[in-house]
Amino acid sequence: MKKIIFLFSLLHLLNVNAQSYRLTEKQNREIRQIEVEIGGGVVFGASKLNFDNAKSGGMGFGEIRYNFLHLPIDIGVQVAGNVFHRQSDEVRKLGFTSVNYLVVGDYNFRRSKNILFFAGMGLGLASHENAAPIILIGDNSYDIGGSSSSFCLMPRFGIELFHHLRVTFNYKLEEKANRHFNISVGVVFGGGRK
Repeated sequence: MKKIIFLFSLLHLLNVNAQSYRLTEKQNREIRQIEVEIGGGVVFGASKLNFDNAKSGGMGFGEIRYNFLHLPIDIGVQVAGNVFHRQSDEVRKLGFTSVNYLVVGDYNFRRSKNILFFAGMGLGLASHENAAPIILIGDNSYDIGGSSSSFCLMPRFGIELFHHLRVTFNYKLEEKANRHFNISVGVVFGGGRK
């Protein structure tokens, strides 16, 4: 019974938010439906696996989105590159690089004139330069899986400021050796008001 009440409450909340999002016809004409985002950020939170530590790294991305006029939803595609390092006391630092090709979608909460909160998901493919399993061989080397690809799931949430600056937190759930969190800052072209 509690689950049913929770589900109806959630649906009611989404319905109220969608109704408050509906804009007048004049405001609809003022919204740009296509937007492009370019940005970068910090990669962190990767598991150490068999290494002594994992170092933070960097990421860059490009994304194009379509904004629905009568719904607080946008959909798009994203291409992102991520690199971070793992290090061991016995061997050199090793880089782990992945490229993600994702279909993304966001639900926009309480859009005001200059602030928008959003939460969404990305689904797609990840291509990896180094992959699991990673096994220590003797004292001086690791046996690392070569290039591979895997399914990628990316939950995310964030805030958009002044229709042109987005701060996003996400987690890329992909092949074990390449899973990580990242925080990104992107500049948005288009979208918002004309």
